[in-house]
Amino acid sequence: MFDHTRDGIENAAEDPIGRAAREGACRTLAATFREAGKLLWVVGYMIGPDRPEGQSPFGFGSDATVGLAIVVQTGGELLSGATTLLDGDNLYGAAALLRQLVEVEYLAWAFSEDEEQAMAWIRASPKERLRLWQPGHLRKRANGRFQRSDYSGHCERGGHPTPEATLLLPDHGRRVGPGIWWLDLAEHGVRTWGHVVAAADRLGNGELTRKAATKHALSAALDRWRSDDPLPPLLGDVLLVAGD
Repeated sequence: MFDHTRDGIENAAEDPIGRAAREGACRTLAATFREAGKLLWVVGYMIGPDRPEGQSPFGFGSDATVGLAIVVQTGGELLSGATTLLDGDNLYGAAALLRQLVEVEYLAWAFSEDEEQAMAWIRASPKERLRLWQPGHLRKRANGRFQRSDYSGHCERGGHPTPEATLLLPDHGRRVGPGIWWLDLAEHGVRTWGHVVAAADRLGNGELTRKAATKHALSAALDRWRSDDPLPPLLGDVLLVAGD
């Protein structure tokens, strides 16, 4: 039905059924992130060895769990804000938040690889975060998992004021419609969620992410996206893993 020409991709991006499934995935991801972040925050504040052992500078039960919670809550707010902006056809504003979500994705990955990283991150000073936790540092650690071109593309479009903003700004002939950006948001949201689930499992809190995913029927929303959206196959490999 749709082909790999520009017209075919644009038609697939705005296909009503596919776009509805794509948008539904984004909205469900936002709600799931917010729920999981809240649950992790409550558990991390109350439960864990750090407070009784005098290890937490903040008086948390588990600094690592709270560190993950903060990153997950940040992701939830970014996803929620981006969906609101896309609904209002403010593509540039949504792209700015999407760039920030990419950084959340990097942090969630780091925490999923080593549970001690979440604790180190929350305890780090601003100077230490600049030295150890900038996106470039995390990409080096990831050994090719994250492409610099993806991050720099987000920075060019929605991170810094550049002429590339005309892809997103109103009244420009180069403007790319919202359907493509909904896909970008969904892809990064799913990737980040997968890392969040793995990080929570490492910390022994996997039941919290599962509870959040079940409450908001995340698997069903992502299955619908896989089934109904014609756009991803036209744009290459897309990670569509529920992770719940």
